[in-house]
Amino acid sequence: MFIITALILGLSYESYAGTGGADGGLEFLLIFIGFLLIIIVLLTVGDYLKKNGKTLIYKSITSFKKMIISLNDYLHKIKSDYFDLSYF
Repeated sequence: MFIITALILGLSYESYAGTGGADGGLEFLLIFIGFLLIIIVLLTVGDYLKKNGKTLIYKSITSFKKMIISLNDYLHKIKSDYFDLSYF
């Protein structure tokens, strides 16, 4: 990967086209580096999910259940205040 980057830096910056200078080398290098970074991030996220996937899913399910329970309690309180019922 370092050889490819060195070749792109060395050859594309000073290359010349048939009618003048070609100046798209730096943009190509930035796109190439961005593509490699996206691949690295996807591989890292996949490895993280492989190691911690079950724990992450269980924690998200429990937090979602807690949120639903708190919303149900809040709606029950609103209904009891609206009908003048006691809230326990």
